[in-house]
Amino acid sequence: MGWDNMANCYIPTGADLKLPWYVKTFWVLHNVSVPVAFLITIFYWTVLYDADFQEEMDRRLNIAVHAVNTLIMLLMLLSSSHPTRFLHMIHPFLFALTYMVFGIIYYHAGGINQLGDRWIYAVVNWSEPGPTILVVFVTGLLLISLHLVTIGLSVARDALAKRIIRQPVTVDLDENGDLRSRTSNS
Repeated sequence: MGWDNMANCYIPTGADLKLPWYVKTFWVLHNVSVPVAFLITIFYWTVLYDADFQEEMDRRLNIAVHAVNTLIMLLMLLSSSHPTRFLHMIHPFLFALTYMVFGIIYYHAGGINQLGDRWIYAVVNWSEPGPTILVVFVTGLLLISLHLVTIGLSVARDALAKRIIRQPVTVDLDENGDLRSRTSNS
């Protein structure tokens, strides 16, 4: 047993080694931002985009908002070892639920868009609740699917990293667990 391969880490015994609030906050924001970015891109380019419609947004800005953001989130997902878990689907779901409630309040409070319409997007028009509820339901299913895609990409990324690097690049931690109880795999 060679001492040159060992490292010492001195930690006060009274230290609280649970994940800090800012790491948990980042984790939630990451869980929301990746599948929602994918959702925005798919929803915009398949449902909302109309090439003949003269938009108020510059074409380059439109592409940046509705496509480049997804590419950046995809690169972030593939280049980090940030864990993605199935039960964290609750985070994008709560974000979507909050946005839906905002849309309902916006409509009932008399909010109008720049063209004077009472909806934010024409396909989510609460004056026609039947089709709008269908769109919200299908969008929710798409969001669940995109979270599963995010998990799949994370699993593939971790498997590829493990195969290339031959050592673990991720650490599975319980968010509320004590870090001191973790044992080394080496």
